[in-house]
Amino acid sequence: MAFLQGPSLKQAEVIKQELGEGPGDLERGVRDLRSMLAASPHLPQPEAFDRHLLELFVRGCRMDLDRARSKLEAFCLARARHSDLYEHRSFTEPPLNDICKFMDIATLPKLTDDGLRVTIFRIKAGYPESSADVSAAVRAVLLISDVRMRDEVLITGDVFIYEVSQVRGSLVPRVAAAASAIRRGIQLAQSAYPQRLKRIHVVGAPPFLASSLQLMRSCVNEKIRRRYYLHAKVDELLEHISASVLPQEWGGEEEPIDVLVRKWRQRIDESREFLRDLNELCCAVPAQIADAEVYGTMGSFRKLDID
Repeated sequence: MAFLQGPSLKQAEVIKQELGEGPGDLERGVRDLRSMLAASPHLPQPEAFDRHLLELFVRGCRMDLDRARSKLEAFCLARARHSDLYEHRSFTEPPLNDICKFMDIATLPKLTDDGLRVTIFRIKAGYPESSADVSAAVRAVLLISDVRMRDEVLITGDVFIYEVSQVRGSLVPRVAAAASAIRRGIQLAQSAYPQRLKRIHVVGAPPFLASSLQLMRSCVNEKIRRRYYLHAKVDELLEHISASVLPQEWGGEEEPIDVLVRKWRQRIDESREFLRDLNELCCAVPAQIADAEVYGTMGSFRKLDID
């Protein structure tokens, strides 16, 4: 069985309709991206990219080739411009092994009925204060995002679930101190990855976390802000997501979160060569190009159109 399960034949047709994908569109899109890479003196050559990765950009941008070209270019330049966010590529070695004591991150195997992929972020109970490194958490999220691109299939978009009931008040100043890394991480997710964020669910947020949540909300456009859902308990997720997708401890039928997290850590270790090649490929960008304002105006999230 595939690491991330794909849609049924019926789901696939619905997803393609949602993405606006007609016969031949995917092939034309891949050809267009390869032409862009071949014509650019500062981007990797087209043969360096696996076809699967290029398909993700075409579909993740709903067949909008201008957006797909922009995102692929930003993806190529991100590692040179934001090298500190891509320095560590393993959850079993320092320093990211420590973040595993603070947070569980796992993308769930099954798609929702409407073709959405769900990723959970759960703050662990009784985490050591020393493990609550918010900048490291941003690196961990980008690491999962990269490995996902190796396995992801045809999807409608993404759903993120943040279960934060175990967070302590001491995290708030840590979030404020890591504001730059948070903003850059969210900006990269929007401008440099082929994702369509459809919903964000925040579960069990204590009142003192309001300022931290507001920081995250301020980094996205109004469309995404309207897609935030706040829940007191995980049981409420079943009103939005099928039980077949959610883990057992959240009232679902999927394997427990701890099991899924272990599988993801193993998958990351299995992807060392893929991750190394990706970094080497994209870090070859000349410094003067990488330092250019390739994301529109740096720090201006209102220019990003996410759907």
